[in-house]
Amino acid sequence: MNCDEYAELAPAQIWARELDARRYHCSVSTMYRILRGKGQSGERRRQATHPARTVPELVATVPSQVFTWEIAKAAGPDRGI
Repeated sequence: MNCDEYAELAPAQIWARELDARRYHCSVSTMYRILRGKGQSGERRRQATHPARTVPELVATVPSQVFTWEIAKAAGPDRGI
């Protein structure tokens, strides 16, 4: 079930393709049980990974040095300041 041909297919699709090739190894539920035992029962397709976004932080050392439209997102000494 981990070969390149079947790596991105669901166990039911693998079972059907093997049956079309006149090969019967086990039932679909047994395939799921084998994958679950190996910790591979989740999504089998390759998933895109995105890098974590960094939130820009505005820091002012003196008054009127930084202006922003979204005041709620600006970090202050206490909450809401």
